[in-house]
Amino acid sequence: MISKKPKGMTAFTIIWVGQLVSLMGSAMVQFAMGIWAWQKTGQATPLAMVGFFAFTPMIIVTPIAGVLVDRWNRKLVMALSDLGAGLATIFMLIFLLSDSMEMWHVYVAVAFAGIFGAFQWPAYSAAISLMIPKKQYGRASGLISLAQTG
Repeated sequence: MISKKPKGMTAFTIIWVGQLVSLMGSAMVQFAMGIWAWQKTGQATPLAMVGFFAFTPMIIVTPIAGVLVDRWNRKLVMALSDLGAGLATIFMLIFLLSDSMEMWHVYVAVAFAGIFGAFQWPAYSAAISLMIPKKQYGRASGLISLAQTG
């Protein structure tokens, strides 16, 4: 049996749903780690540091990531980015379940996830323009904005 690969908006929609789940999962993990930091310490500084370590690596790495993504296989970059964020989440889960989670574990894990997130967005954005026809750009842009906002 020969199966056809989805193309155009169908392929975009499949990838969009996957990225939506990935983005929401990463955001929920980061939020949860901030809440955990607050509950563990009762201080605002560790809560702020979780945000700092999540976004600073992303801000620093994104310009470099954009250049590299243009030279690499975008599908592979998206898959590896999701894998990296997933590994960071598993790392935190293991430490949390073993009751050995420390603040520095959270900082390292969210920074690691932030670095992979810096590669994910440029790869996703660049891949979209290659997969759908120009007449669908507006529709795709709306869905991408919905995923980002969500």
